[in-house]
Amino acid sequence: MSPARRGAAAVEFALTMPVLLVIIFGVLDYSWYIKQATDVVRASREGLRVGVTVAVDDGPDVAAETHVETVLSGYGMACDGSLDCEIEASTTTVEGLNAVSLEVRVPYMPLIGMVPTPEYMATQLTMALEDQT
Repeated sequence: MSPARRGAAAVEFALTMPVLLVIIFGVLDYSWYIKQATDVVRASREGLRVGVTVAVDDGPDVAAETHVETVLSGYGMACDGSLDCEIEASTTTVEGLNAVSLEVRVPYMPLIGMVPTPEYMATQLTMALEDQT
């Protein structure tokens, strides 16, 4: 290979490498976001499921909030003050049935931070209580 050809290959590499790195880092950051957002939804569903099995008088909203915090801690998203998590559950009536509504909002911490990503991961769920008496 001639020296001119080697120089051309080096220039081509230098021009394409930044684009390739942005694509790779973007895939990593968005994959990390999707994984964490899925964990937030999964924790919310588990917490809500625990909450709806508790009787209305025993505080299903508190049970749901506590379980969401526990599950999020297991996923490495501890809502103990280091993260500004918002977990809010309330007992409501939907179409004549007692239900628990749960809203969870957790800040997103990017893995690399080279591409724009959302600031928060949030979910809102409602489920009817199992014991309607």
